[in-house]
Amino acid sequence: MNSVMVTGRMSEEKKARGLRVLEREGLNVSQAINALFDRMIEAGNAAFLVEGSERVPADRWKEAAAFIDELSSPRSSRFDSMSKAEIKRDRLAARELL
Repeated sequence: MNSVMVTGRMSEEKKARGLRVLEREGLNVSQAINALFDRMIEAGNAAFLVEGSERVPADRWKEAAAFIDELSSPRSSRFDSMSKAEIKRDRLAARELL
């Protein structure tokens, strides 16, 4: 079976605290993610992740979606219209090496 990489974004503090919990339990991140996905597949839903907790308001979802969309948006720069050779010349000139 082929493996794929799964990535996610979170604060550094959350990651550090979560890693401490996993270490204490003798697990690594890959094992935890696999267990999460196994449970969702077995249950056929992810309700166990939100049971007993408040639903996330729609505006928070929109904020999160906008943040994610911004991450993959192409950024424009002055180099966009330059060839690789022109970019190299520009960088060398900026360092006064040309």
